[in-house]
Amino acid sequence: MSDEETLWDYPADEPVERHGEFTLTVVQPPFPGPEGVLEAHDEAGARSFAEAFGTVQRVLEYQGAIPATELIDVDTRADLDVIRVGCWGGVIQINDPALIGLSESFPIEEQAEALAERYPDAVIVAAADMDLPGADYGTWKIVHPGGARIFAAGFAGEEDWDVVGEVTAVLDAFGITPEQAAAAGVDPAHAPGSFAWDALAGLALKAVSPTDRRGLTASVFRVRRTEDAVVSMEDTWFDQ
Repeated sequence: MSDEETLWDYPADEPVERHGEFTLTVVQPPFPGPEGVLEAHDEAGARSFAEAFGTVQRVLEYQGAIPATELIDVDTRADLDVIRVGCWGGVIQINDPALIGLSESFPIEEQAEALAERYPDAVIVAAADMDLPGADYGTWKIVHPGGARIFAAGFAGEEDWDVVGEVTAVLDAFGITPEQAAAAGVDPAHAPGSFAWDALAGLALKAVSPTDRRGLTASVFRVRRTEDAVVSMEDTWFDQ
């Protein structure tokens, strides 16, 4: 397949009607901790990670470096083929719109588990959400190398959620005290539809790595998607 050929059924300039945020972070030991200092961005390491990521068939183009705090807008179908990867020593973060799915599959779960096999000693924290008419959808995955895991996906305020794992097991694995959890609004007794999943992900990530990305850069790549990623993204990002 040439670079000009595509698996998409939508043209590159097709507007995207939905918006969201989608981030997956891998933290490898020795964990720098919340007060650690991250290394400068490694462009070659970022490209290598992008090329091996499960939603990517091939990296087509390096589009330069941007501040790690800068979000990439998703306005058209072509924007769905753009990912951002920061590689700061043992901390790697990818922003990829393919991480969120509204079909029967859960891309964030699949990619996090694949990375857990690739980096068995690493912490993996992933979060993705999407604004939909009348509802917000979110999905989260947290992996601790000691074995604790949690996955959650569903619509805010609704009762029908997919949840695998125990919040208390994750809190214990990361050494998060009840006081720290309460201060962040994390209450294990809350129902999934009202639970503070973003806060839990933030606590887990902050336990092993600094979360301030100011002053850091990340690489932007245009990629060719895998067939599975295209099918999932068309179901997710466009009104069928």
